[in-house]
Amino acid sequence: SVFDEDSSIREFLDSNWSMLNPRLAWHYQMPELPKAGFQKVSLNANHHRGGILTHGSVLSLTSDGTRHRPVHRGVWVSEAIFGKTPNPPPANVDPIEPNPVNETKATIRMKLEAHPAHAGCASCHKHIDPLGFAFDNYDAIGQWRSEEIVPKGRGKNPPVNATGQLPDGRPFTNPEEFKQLLINDLDRFAEALTEKLATYALRRAMTIDDREQIIAIASRSKEGDYPLRTLVENLVSSDLFQKR
Repeated sequence: SVFDEDSSIREFLDSNWSMLNPRLAWHYQMPELPKAGFQKVSLNANHHRGGILTHGSVLSLTSDGTRHRPVHRGVWVSEAIFGKTPNPPPANVDPIEPNPVNETKATIRMKLEAHPAHAGCASCHKHIDPLGFAFDNYDAIGQWRSEEIVPKGRGKNPPVNATGQLPDGRPFTNPEEFKQLLINDLDRFAEALTEKLATYALRRAMTIDDREQIIAIASRSKEGDYPLRTLVENLVSSDLFQKR
């Protein structure tokens, strides 16, 4: 739909619509759709959707099906939106332990923040984890929640804390604010998306030698707020693609 309508790539980060069928609308706890099949559906703030970052598919991809994984979600955002692949984790990293039955219930975020780590690990996690914490309102299969269901432990289920800050220090308090910060940095997303498209089209990883051309292709597509079709056209008409 974004390509057919030549809409801005900002629609991938946030939008007031989504493509839903009745089963997906039910999964998102939205009103029943009147007809079968995928259709373009208008959204409002109460739906807590819009853009691919709140798709159940992406949120499930970065979970294990039972428990959400903020670190995995942060790595995905870093790679897909910022175009930056974090360093691989060291071997034999201790997993997060289940909540003891005799202790107060704690969220996964609380455990990650309290977990002692090597200084080298902390230097990366301080940039990765907040990108995943931004989506803590979504459980392992992408359904909205205001509290985290903790099976074991004492007391009530703890409320979700989706606050954080980007690596450059800009703060956010919820996923909506987080997505707006990404939109405000659309140039960087355009370069990351251009690199992903080029990797797919050329069937090889981009290198430092390709960096200048990637930036040039994205820059030529900026007019009109980066229309997707224009971006694709600029890629396939570039020397990077024509002389591959």
